[in-house]
Amino acid sequence: MSACEEYPVYATNPSNQLTLPLNCINISTFNPKLTKPLKEKFKSFNNKECKYKITGYIHFVDSCDNPDTKSLGADFNGYIRLYIKEKGSVVYKVQSDFKSDEQSAIERVLQKVTKDIFSNR
Repeated sequence: MSACEEYPVYATNPSNQLTLPLNCINISTFNPKLTKPLKEKFKSFNNKECKYKITGYIHFVDSCDNPDTKSLGADFNGYIRLYIKEKGSVVYKVQSDFKSDEQSAIERVLQKVTKDIFSNR
């Protein structure tokens, strides 16, 4: 990512839905590009018995069928989105766009989850 490009991180406000900070998370992703960094970042919180599951995906715009996006182009290639769910309902969501740098977007969303969900405010 060049120094001129800043991609914001968007997150829902979990304050009314969760008792924070969480002390556990069930990492439930299937994409190794997400699973590995999630397990590294949250290894002390990872618990398969936890009622909170973190899932997510990497979306690439070039796989998008939206004609406006295809004709106008986009200033990003895709985005990383993570969800924390309780009993199948989304209680927290975070997303960041990227342009040819998935790893930086993963780091941005992990930093935001850490700040919002796992640290004392």
